[in-house]
Amino acid sequence: MKQMLILMCVIALGFPFTLTSCCRVEMTNLKTALQNTESERDGLKTRLDTVTRTRDQLQDQVNELTSSREQLQEQVDELTKRLINLTSSRDQLQEQVDELTESRDALQMQADELTQSRDAAVINARKAQERIDMLTAQLQAETGKVGELQGQLKQIQADIAELQKKLNL
Repeated sequence: MKQMLILMCVIALGFPFTLTSCCRVEMTNLKTALQNTESERDGLKTRLDTVTRTRDQLQDQVNELTSSREQLQEQVDELTKRLINLTSSRDQLQEQVDELTESRDALQMQADELTQSRDAAVINARKAQERIDMLTAQLQAETGKVGELQGQLKQIQADIAELQKKLNL
């Protein structure tokens, strides 16, 4: 029992020394770990600051691009409206061109008909003029014959009057 008691005393007295030396090693290890952690934390803070600045710059770029996109969208909307108006104007002008083309074609047909009518009238007028010339020539010939016949009739009347005078005498 004495040995036990000695063993217990040795353990009781050695245990705090052992614990103390273990605690010192552990304390050194913890200080080293703390320094490593603080160093790592400082590195992470630096990286966090860098990432934050980068994020802020990127956010500024996003804001600028968003603003630019909105302006471009407004321009696209305006150009789309202009395109719609121009397309409408083009369609109206095309309709007018089609109507004018139809009108021109109709007028061309009328002009062609009038030209044919004029040509036919010219031909008829020439024929009529030829007939008039021919009838005029016949009339002159007949007028000449009538003049001769009148001259002959006067001669005959004169001869008859002379014969009547001779008979009456």
